[in-house]
Amino acid sequence: MRTIKTIQDVRLIQSAQVFSDTFTSFLEEEFLGLKEAFDFDGLDEAFTLDLYGYMVVLEQGDNIRDLSVVGLDRETGGLLGSLPEFVDKVERHEETWYKVVVIYTNEYAMSFIVPENVVADDEELKTFLEAHVE
Repeated sequence: MRTIKTIQDVRLIQSAQVFSDTFTSFLEEEFLGLKEAFDFDGLDEAFTLDLYGYMVVLEQGDNIRDLSVVGLDRETGGLLGSLPEFVDKVERHEETWYKVVVIYTNEYAMSFIVPENVVADDEELKTFLEAHVE
């Protein structure tokens, strides 16, 4: 699991080259879109998602049924027990991932980015995501 709160977090993921350029470009676009949505006119480096809810990139091996470290407890089923505001299925250059937005309060929402390789081996997760795709 990787968390993105600042543009530096995005750049760190890009430099690690763990994900494709297509995927990391999407992460950067999402981050900058959130910065714009929150009407922050300062330098990219000064903006943080701490107050609004940050982005969480899930990876193979993450326990999607216990994401208590980011507020989705095991007792309620983790991501599978959440009620997403929306789920987008993103397909670019023969890659697929899901963006799941879960609202915690009126001012705080988390974006979970779930690459297809995380979904591939989990039929329950795949069914959950596809049922919520808009």
